[in-house]
Amino acid sequence: MVDRRTLRLLRDLAADVGGQADEAVRLITAAWLRAWDDLEPAWREAVADLADRAVSGRAWPSPWELSRIARLMQAVNATSRALDGLAVQAQSHITTGAAATVAVVAASEPAVIASQYPAVVAAAAAEQIGGRLVPSALDAIVARTTGQITSLTLPLSAEATEALSRALIRGVAAGEHPNKVARDVLARVQGAFNGGLTRAINVARTEMLDAYRETSRYAHTVNADVLDGWTWHADLGPRCCTACWVMHGRTYPAEVPGPWGHQQCRCARLPRVKPWRELGIEMDEPADLMPNAQARFDALPHARQVAVMGAARLALYRSSAVTWADLATRRDNPGWRPSYVPTPVRDLRRMAGLKPEVP
Repeated sequence: MVDRRTLRLLRDLAADVGGQADEAVRLITAAWLRAWDDLEPAWREAVADLADRAVSGRAWPSPWELSRIARLMQAVNATSRALDGLAVQAQSHITTGAAATVAVVAASEPAVIASQYPAVVAAAAAEQIGGRLVPSALDAIVARTTGQITSLTLPLSAEATEALSRALIRGVAAGEHPNKVARDVLARVQGAFNGGLTRAINVARTEMLDAYRETSRYAHTVNADVLDGWTWHADLGPRCCTACWVMHGRTYPAEVPGPWGHQQCRCARLPRVKPWRELGIEMDEPADLMPNAQARFDALPHARQVAVMGAARLALYRSSAVTWADLATRRDNPGWRPSYVPTPVRDLRRMAGLKPEVP
């Protein structure tokens, strides 16, 4: 039975985990910004040399010619070294955050489960539930997460350096003013450099949130005798995507991993305690307060519904051409894990028997 205590504790746990992820992102971002501040003067000088080549219709240097420009290569090499260091720092921050996340979840999950017991026995239930969590199993979760983080952060510097090379090779229109050339090239280089930051932030949030879910799964599995499984729980607010609205409320056995949300998804596993009488507690249970996502969505003002789904997807749902369940689709992601994402409008139109939209 889910009551206000359960929902409050789950929100508090999600906020604690989100805070760990936010701190990792803050540290990674600060390091990236400091690195660019150090690199930018060299890049300004290098692109000034390149800008001179745009004067009087001279052709943009070929990749071979670019590699012969000493000042430019000095900036490229310094940037590559900086990116290598940033990737190592990102890996360290994410790994530290993931370990802290596992500890937070292990400490909080027993209270989330026990909150569904009668208040008079909740403390004793929490102690029993927490006593089943073995430190070595939690260490194994940290180790597996660390391995995943390492495999995802190692390519960061190589990918960003490759993007940097593409930004330099792209060239400019002949005859443009050198000041504009310099601004454009510098902006492309900075964008390529910050592409590594965007990837690092994505890895940080996604892997730390998955460490949260995996720790919850472990806690639920070792306490499966008192649970009826777990329910996908989404924060049904303005930041919640269509797929998470739709997946909210679906139930699974305790040992099943998940929720398999999209990257940076903040959805949580909500453990469901068995009916009290099945646990030998001869008391009547109050009403379950788990929100109904579809009913809540249907009650939203039209503008809020459009903000969640988009006009085309909402029109198909409102016409009953597709069902609520049709709005979320499982996507298999090689090298990562499956995830549920909003079903593309073109696929919904096909389900509804409609012709594809004209581009």
